[in-house]
Amino acid sequence: MDQHSLKRPASLLLLASALGLTLALDAAPADAAPGFRDRAPAAAQHRPRGDYTRQTTRQRTEQGRVRTDRWTGAEGRSVERRAEVANDREAGTRTRSVDWIGPQGDTARRETVTQRTEQGYTRSTTATGRDGRTATREAEVARDREAGTRDRSVVTTGPNGRTRTLDDSVARTENGYIRSTTVTGPEGATGTRDVTASYDPETGTWTRDVTVDRPDS
Repeated sequence: MDQHSLKRPASLLLLASALGLTLALDAAPADAAPGFRDRAPAAAQHRPRGDYTRQTTRQRTEQGRVRTDRWTGAEGRSVERRAEVANDREAGTRTRSVDWIGPQGDTARRETVTQRTEQGYTRSTTATGRDGRTATREAEVARDREAGTRDRSVVTTGPNGRTRTLDDSVARTENGYIRSTTVTGPEGATGTRDVTASYDPETGTWTRDVTVDRPDS
């Protein structure tokens, strides 16, 4: 099996669209605080769009690194982004925090903590918008290399307490893999996407069958 088949495919976002649901791992839900992606925070929306200068500094620290980017527009208004990564190899943790400061002093923050486990890792993300509201995303990944399986679950909770869940399982087969994904929206509507992929070494071709069941079907 292609080593990338166990990773999140680009087509997963299409699954969310097909199911009529939004996956926070690819795009923050409408009711969630911005910040699950570096380019999402509200403060970043004020980044200069015309002529501007950009200054970037990088610095190593005892446990990781710090990077600061500042964009300054022709009128003198500026936006700053500060990202810090800290690794604790003994504990098996990695903490990454990103802070945005807008031209009016408004701020947004996202902090992600990844913890290594015996079979994979857990990842906890908290995003805080400039209005102070927060959204969270809890992800857990478990791998069984001998069996050739990978299970991944994600729970995203918006600032109003509404949740979205994603459960994704991949299993290696003799000549490819099978994958099953279930997405459940805040109202309980559930959709699934099943994939069966196989490779023919004689012809050098991949065949993939995809079945999508929408919540309203």
